[in-house]
Amino acid sequence: MAERQRRRQLQKRRKRIRRIRRRLKAYAARGLVLAVCILLCSLIIKSGMWLLKSHEKVEEAFQGARILENKEEEPKGSPLIVLDAGHGGRDQGTSAGKTLEKEINLEVVNKLAEELRDAGAAVLLTREDDTKVGLEDRAEYANENNAEFFVSIHCNFCEEDAGVKGLECYYRDGSSEGEALAERIIQAVESEEQISCRGTRIGDFRVLNKTKMPAVLVEIGYLSNQSECRKLTEESYQKQLAKKLAEGILSTVPPSS
Repeated sequence: MAERQRRRQLQKRRKRIRRIRRRLKAYAARGLVLAVCILLCSLIIKSGMWLLKSHEKVEEAFQGARILENKEEEPKGSPLIVLDAGHGGRDQGTSAGKTLEKEINLEVVNKLAEELRDAGAAVLLTREDDTKVGLEDRAEYANENNAEFFVSIHCNFCEEDAGVKGLECYYRDGSSEGEALAERIIQAVESEEQISCRGTRIGDFRVLNKTKMPAVLVEIGYLSNQSECRKLTEESYQKQLAKKLAEGILSTVPPSS
């Protein structure tokens, strides 16, 4: 009787051990599957990040500007001015609701280019569409084409005070020619009552520091200011801006006849 009971206990113990072993094997298999899944997810995420960075590097490459391949394609007129519409592509700049800085910049640059060309100046654009262009590439484009002036157009934003408004013109520290260009632009803009103006300032911007010619960066207004933001989207106001900016630029060096 005691022997039979001992055998039953032994059999139960063996069954328990087998169950434990099966569970351990199942847990081990699940753990292995989980580890493989985690590894695959990690590889997929890393691959995705690498592809994204590669795409951004390609996007940073110089695109959008018309490259001069022969003399027949060179713009006619003088002085030669490179206009730079700030931001572009995935870099939208600042914004106010659906109003995007990159779009306003390009619209104003196109109108400014028309004003300058009509006056007899030669104009090149760093971008002609919604394309992202590297900051140093913008400056290098002007340097390579021996431009006489470089003008970069942007919109501003003030988070602390929505009441701030007005056009500002920046030049690089130590550039007397850049300062003179900025002052001429401000003088022209101040003659138009519809345009608020905040004067000239020294700016530490790459597009100014990397250019070899007189260069300015014009913040044409604040999207954080409701009334100014609304005006910046109006074609009539953009034309006013373009006309006064062109007057200021050409008052520095008038176009040759």
